[in-house]
Amino acid sequence: MSTTTPTPSELLYRKVRAHGIDFFVSVPCSLLGGVINLLEADRDVVYTPVTREEEGMGILTGAYLAGRRPAIVMQNSGYGTIVNAICSLVGYYRIPTVMLVSHRGSEGEKIEAQVPMGEAVQAVMEASGVRCATVPHPDQLGRVDEGIEWALAEERPVAFLFPFSYWKVADYTPEHR
Repeated sequence: MSTTTPTPSELLYRKVRAHGIDFFVSVPCSLLGGVINLLEADRDVVYTPVTREEEGMGILTGAYLAGRRPAIVMQNSGYGTIVNAICSLVGYYRIPTVMLVSHRGSEGEKIEAQVPMGEAVQAVMEASGVRCATVPHPDQLGRVDEGIEWALAEERPVAFLFPFSYWKVADYTPEHR
């Protein structure tokens, strides 16, 4: 991590790691590239890139059962592929999985096909038993603290949506540490 003003990716990563999250899987995403780079460099966590979100959910479940605190790093467009795993595995067996989710289809999206799922994802998450919070700016990372604490206490999955606005470094100032 840099010794200068931390990036939004570094701030997010520090926040998640402060809660003992130590096992990660990810699906490629350009918005989450900074977080993925941090995962690749951190020798204190187990990190595995996966090709599909549902593959990641199975791996994370096994990691939790082996005593780890798991998280997935993914785009919201992939949430539709894991609804069954969320309902019949993670939710049913009370696996407190943390989902760090880039919110494709949010304001600033350039790919029109991403918009329908972007508009639907929060309702789909909530309907499938996942507590969901949007984090539009690094100064609102307290929502991550609250959500992870809830997930660990209740043994339930939690998702954090990070729209394009979160990643705009120009909006970030040092007082938001």
